[in-house]
Amino acid sequence: MLQSIRDRVSELFRDPKKCERVLSMFHLFSNENRFKILCALHEGDLCVNDITELVGGKHSNISQQLKMLTLAGYLTRERRDKRIIYHLQDDHIRKTIDFLRSEFEEGD
Repeated sequence: MLQSIRDRVSELFRDPKKCERVLSMFHLFSNENRFKILCALHEGDLCVNDITELVGGKHSNISQQLKMLTLAGYLTRERRDKRIIYHLQDDHIRKTIDFLRSEFEEGD
């Protein structure tokens, strides 16, 4: 029986690097501000002021979360005139947000 289960266990479970990547991604969603930031950037590129207005909270906290997400490789940033614009870089995050929307926004 154990061998049968072992054969069916996902590669995500068996491969430590893939498992860590998945856990890291879900860790992002465990913080309310990061979750809101990712959802906002899923809709389009935004500057810090726009993100702060959408997400709420303190500008310094939002900036701190944006820095963390950028260093982790989930976001990119680009200077446009005097503003820094953030872009959601990771397709896994996009697909996860799409999945969450389909599960939780329709027919609560």
